[in-house]
Amino acid sequence: MQNDSCPKQEDNGDDRLSNLPEHILLTIIDRLDIREAARTSVLSGRWRHLPAMLSRLVINVWDFLDPFNCNNDEIVRGSKAVVKVTKSILGRRDLSRNTIQFLCMTFILREDDPISIGHAVAHAMATQKVEIAEFTIFCDDDDLVIYGRRFMLFFDACPNAFGGLTRLNLENLRFGESDIPNVLNTCKRLNHLRLFYCDSGSCTVLKVEHAQLSELAIVNCSFERVELNSFPKLIRIIFEGWISFEDPLSFGDVLLLDTVSLTNVSLSWHKMIKLSKFLRRTPSVKRLKLGFNSEKIWVQPECLTERLAYVFHQLRFVNLSNMPEGYDLTWTLFILKAAPNLKELYMSVWDHLCEMKTDAKERKSLSYSENKGAEWESSAIAFQHQSLVTLAIFGFRARDYMMNYVRRVMETAVNLKAVFLYDRLTCDKCRSILSRFPPKWKQDCVEKFITNGIKSSAIMQFQTIAI
Repeated sequence: MQNDSCPKQEDNGDDRLSNLPEHILLTIIDRLDIREAARTSVLSGRWRHLPAMLSRLVINVWDFLDPFNCNNDEIVRGSKAVVKVTKSILGRRDLSRNTIQFLCMTFILREDDPISIGHAVAHAMATQKVEIAEFTIFCDDDDLVIYGRRFMLFFDACPNAFGGLTRLNLENLRFGESDIPNVLNTCKRLNHLRLFYCDSGSCTVLKVEHAQLSELAIVNCSFERVELNSFPKLIRIIFEGWISFEDPLSFGDVLLLDTVSLTNVSLSWHKMIKLSKFLRRTPSVKRLKLGFNSEKIWVQPECLTERLAYVFHQLRFVNLSNMPEGYDLTWTLFILKAAPNLKELYMSVWDHLCEMKTDAKERKSLSYSENKGAEWESSAIAFQHQSLVTLAIFGFRARDYMMNYVRRVMETAVNLKAVFLYDRLTCDKCRSILSRFPPKWKQDCVEKFITNGIKSSAIMQFQTIAI
C-alpha cells in the first residue's frame, strides 16, 4: 500500500531552502538582478522581507527594458518600473540594518521620474548609512540642451541625494557654464566623476576643483579647454576626444595623480602635443596610457631635456594603444630615453576597421591624415636603459619595421627579462583578426632574425589571444 508522501517531500524541500540561515538567503538573492530579487518576496513569508535587507542594491533601467523592442512606450514603462522598485525597496528597508554598502542607480532623464528616485534615495541616506552611492544618468535622444536643463531641475530638486553621492556618471548633457562647478560643490562626498558626451556649448572652458575626487573621466566632451585647478586627492584621470590641440587640459594641484590615460583621433591639421608640456604639473605619474584609435600619432617625440626628465622620472608603466599599422615604431624610444625608471612597455598596433573611417572621400572631407607616422630626430643615437624588464606588443607581425623595433629595444634595455609578441586583437563587434601569426617554424626564424648578433637574456614568447 502506497503512502501519500510526495507532497510532504516537496514541502520538505521548500522548507530546507527557506530554513537556510538568513545570510545565505541574502547571498543567493544578492546574485540576482533587482527585478528577480524583488520577485523572491512572493515565495513565502520567510522571503518576503529579504529584498529590503540587501546591503547591495543595483537598480538599472536596462534590466526592465526589452532590448528587442526598446521604443518610447517601452522606455516609459521601464522608467516607471525603476521608480516603483526604488521606492518599494528603499521604503521597506529594515532600519535595524542601518548600512547600505552599495547603492547603484542607472536611469533615464524622463519627466519627474528622476525626482521620485532622488527623494527615495535622499530618505534612505537620511535614515541609514550609505557607504557607496552611485548615479548613472543619461537621456534617450540627442537633444543635449533639453536634457541638460532637465538634469539641473532634478539636481535642484534633490540636493540631499546628490550631496550623499560618491560616484556620478553623466551622459549626453549640455550644461550652463557654471552648472558642473555647482554640481561638484554640492557633491562633496564624490570620489568618482565621469562625463561622457557632455559640454557647455561651443568654445567653452571647464574650470573645476574638488577636495575629495580621486577618479575623473572626461570622454568625448566638446570643451575648448579643461582646467583642473585643485584636486588634491585625484589619483586617476581619463581624458579622451578633446577638440583643441592648444593646451586642451591643464593641471593645478594634483600631487597624488598616479595614472593618466589620454586618447584622441588626430586629424591632419592638428598640432602634435609635447608630453613635457601636457604633463608638466604631474610629476608623480607612474602609469601612462596614450591612445591613437588607429589614426595619426599625435605625440611629438622630444629630445631629452631637464623638463622632460622631470615629467617622466616616476613612470613605471606605459601603454601605447591602437597605433596605426605599417609605421615605424622607433619614435617610441624617446619615452625610454626620458623615463629611466620605466619597468613595462606595452603597445598595440591595430587598424581597427570597424571603428575607423575607411571611405577615401569621407576621410579627405573630414581631414583625416594619410601619413600617420611620427619621427624622432634622435632615434639614431644609441643609449642604454637599465630598468625595463617587460616589452609586450599586441598585433605583432613578421614585418621588418616591427622586428627591427623589437631588436632595437632588446639592444637598448640591457636588463630586459621578457618579450611578449601577441598575434591578434579581437573585437566583439566585428570579430576581426588583426594579423595571422607565423607558424612555429617561422617563429623560430623571426626570433633568430631579431636576436642575431645582439646580447640579451630576455626570453621571447609568441602568444595567441584566444577568441
